[in-house]
Amino acid sequence: MTKFKICAKMHLFIIISSLIIAIGMAVGTVCHFCANGFFNYGGEFSSYKCVTVTYHFSEYKDVDAVKPICEEALKDFNAYEVSYSDASNGVKSEIVYKFSMNTDTDKLNAAVESLNAKLDKNNSGLNVASVHEATVNEGGSKAITFASIALASASAFMFIYFIFRYKLRAAFSALLACVHNLGVFVALAAITRIPVGAEMIALGAAVVVLTMILSCVLFDRTRKNFANVKYEKAERLEVVDTSACETRLINVCSIGSLAVAVIVLGVFAAIAQLWIGALAPFAIAILGLVACFYGAIFFTPSVHGAIDGVCEKIKNNSKSTKTEKSSKSAETKKA
Repeated sequence: MTKFKICAKMHLFIIISSLIIAIGMAVGTVCHFCANGFFNYGGEFSSYKCVTVTYHFSEYKDVDAVKPICEEALKDFNAYEVSYSDASNGVKSEIVYKFSMNTDTDKLNAAVESLNAKLDKNNSGLNVASVHEATVNEGGSKAITFASIALASASAFMFIYFIFRYKLRAAFSALLACVHNLGVFVALAAITRIPVGAEMIALGAAVVVLTMILSCVLFDRTRKNFANVKYEKAERLEVVDTSACETRLINVCSIGSLAVAVIVLGVFAAIAQLWIGALAPFAIAILGLVACFYGAIFFTPSVHGAIDGVCEKIKNNSKSTKTEKSSKSAETKKA
């Protein structure tokens, strides 16, 4: 039987989690007023300026013939995203360079005028570069609102499912684990200032689902150990701690495999797009896995041990009260 390792340090893990979430909320709040957003919002959730370059196939055979001209003219500006599109008729194609909303419009227009002079050197009017502004709802409030409703609904169904599959105490532990892991994930995204977009919503849902799965692994093993005669004389907290130690390897391997898959996909995405910004969604995914790892290995077992202990204490007190009432009732009848 193992000694208390994880469950006995519950207060330490609660302090660590509280500090991470508090720092994340503080950084996000400051950035909300000073840096245009709680998170470092990407293209989906922030306004931007862009240069759209349209070129004709008759003069430029492919994008590689146009890119050097565009990059030379726009070299003084920091484009955070570059996208390419081919027209369905195969005649006209586009390159779109996106810049932050703080980019100087006058300088950008001057650069585009110079670009047009080089791009349409035959004065055909077929090759044109132009400046546009795209204003969107910063922070994606509607998307985040609907995502919050969806996550709340999923957590409610999970809570009910865990009550039937395990016990009320396990349902409370799993719900707290989901809130904790999601809170740590959001805090890490706010602290690191990695650009976030619509993928943040999907990854938040993935954190909740992964937390539910890992919680099932722990609770299944805990229930099995409670039913084992080997542990019938052991303290309940020690059984929970033993169960956490026995499931640790499964959790580490599962999260480690997901992390390797995310890193490989991120490398492929960066190579395919030839743009370092393509790594941002995968970096956010790694933060989600870090939150799940910390929650599954340390936070969830320690909190479940505490909740189980409180519920067991209430249960024993209730039994004692019933026993006392029965004894008093029996004595009254005898009298």
